[in-house]
Amino acid sequence: MAELVISAQIIGEESVAEAAETDSVNSFPEKALAKLRSSKLLTASICKKYGGQNLGLIPGTNLAMLMILKKIGSGNLVVGRVLEGHINAQILINQFGSEKQKKLFAADAINGKLFGVWNTQADDGTFLSKIGEGIYQLNGSKTFATGTDYVTRPIVTAARKDGSWQMSVVPLDKIKVKSDFIWWNPMGMRASRSFKMTFVNAYIPKTNLLGLAGDYYRQPGFSAGAVRFAAVQLGAAEQLLNETKNYLQSLNRTNDPFQKMRLGQMTIAVESGNQWLIAVSLRMDRYMKQPIRIEGESFITYANMMRTAIEQICIEVINLCQKCVGARGLNKPYHFERIIRDLSTYLRQPGPDAVLADVGGYILQSDTAASEVWNLNFKKSKNESN
Repeated sequence: MAELVISAQIIGEESVAEAAETDSVNSFPEKALAKLRSSKLLTASICKKYGGQNLGLIPGTNLAMLMILKKIGSGNLVVGRVLEGHINAQILINQFGSEKQKKLFAADAINGKLFGVWNTQADDGTFLSKIGEGIYQLNGSKTFATGTDYVTRPIVTAARKDGSWQMSVVPLDKIKVKSDFIWWNPMGMRASRSFKMTFVNAYIPKTNLLGLAGDYYRQPGFSAGAVRFAAVQLGAAEQLLNETKNYLQSLNRTNDPFQKMRLGQMTIAVESGNQWLIAVSLRMDRYMKQPIRIEGESFITYANMMRTAIEQICIEVINLCQKCVGARGLNKPYHFERIIRDLSTYLRQPGPDAVLADVGGYILQSDTAASEVWNLNFKKSKNESN
């Protein structure tokens, strides 16, 4: 685990320059992707028996996973997003895949295939039809398909005839698919290539159907997975702090009392985020050791708290950074403007208000004092006690 974290730190530090060079919808951080492959970070979240290192799959590895995502995100949020999607896919395969599938898809990853998870869609979303014994057909579109033209094994969710939601690992190099790059014209995260992808009579063998219908939304994994993208986001906030410090030192503005105050606030905010990473990783370890329903509910709540806290931390750091560097610092060749655009875009994850309301609702229904949330010992809710 330590070697993986060190590799992530090195890749993160080396990715800053490429992030500036590839800040375009027509680009992709290919150098960083090659480094992820050579460092074995793309196979780390595969079961050890199939050639991986169990990262994020067993207790005791979750903090390392979150630290890796943070360090990659600090250098380039696009690379962090790509790695987070790849790890997400590996975790889903480990959780819901058969032994045959785990072996098959592990081999794909070891051979350099990049995985991802494509779930978002509009009205013309995906649907899966059975057309023969063991053969299915995928049609419809996905939006925000991160890594278009580079991800070759995305997990794609699609509606079945009965309305249930099915995952499948789609071999993009073997099917018909149309990419719409015009759809992707964002403020930030431009090089993530999160295009609109349309599947046209794409043949999917039964072997590629992952888990049972509805498994993708099974809790606590679905909601708690937010801690991974939050870790990537925190990496960018940490980078803004470092860049701001270096900027002020280069201009000899280190004695200004207001700049000192802002740097102090930024440092406290980022350190708070690091404490959230540690705390939520302990909760993840605990749930893996004792996966019961009560633990699952409190795990979701804690993950929602962490996700919300990181969002607020990032917004605070962005605002303070802009005040520190002013208009001059938001000019190239400084990285502030790009990092702020990328982070502002990446922070717009779905359902932030509902997530926060769920946290409050859980506390209101719990016998545990709100001030005791940190101790990881939620009692049964009032409804369950009754």
